[in-house]
Amino acid sequence: MDFYSRDLKDTDMNDINELHSLPEVTQYQTWDVQSYEDTELFIKKVLDKDSHWIYNVIVNPDTDKVIGTFQLLIDEANNSAEIGYIVHPKYWNHGIATDMVATIVKYGFKVLKLNRIWGAMDSKNIAARIVLQKAGMEHEAILRQDTLLKDGSYRDTLVFGILKSEY
Repeated sequence: MDFYSRDLKDTDMNDINELHSLPEVTQYQTWDVQSYEDTELFIKKVLDKDSHWIYNVIVNPDTDKVIGTFQLLIDEANNSAEIGYIVHPKYWNHGIATDMVATIVKYGFKVLKLNRIWGAMDSKNIAARIVLQKAGMEHEAILRQDTLLKDGSYRDTLVFGILKSEY
């Protein structure tokens, strides 16, 4: 499937809210299903972001609809960045996340000249693990019961990373 990425616009509100209000999308996130008002606040925060936070949307060119997002949180002091991404469930299993993560990793090393790119996810999120591994990332750590969930339970977080010398 063809897609492209671009900067977030305030006109993406409805598409982002649709994405952020799906339980299948938020089940492995550290945040819960969002209301329209929550999404408005989030978009305002993203639009007011500094240059250390790259946040783009993934767009289906046939419909001009946002079908996902990706971000790179840059840590200049350590020449590294954390990657994150979400794809709408209708577009799962089309290779979109895999292609986007590969592009972001390439951008991070070739353009931003980073030394390390890493991602963290709920240990139950097998699809996210596969995407990061396809991008060449190695399993680095298990952070046991590091995140308290709304239901009072804890989740384990997996950390994957890749160094520029391994790219």
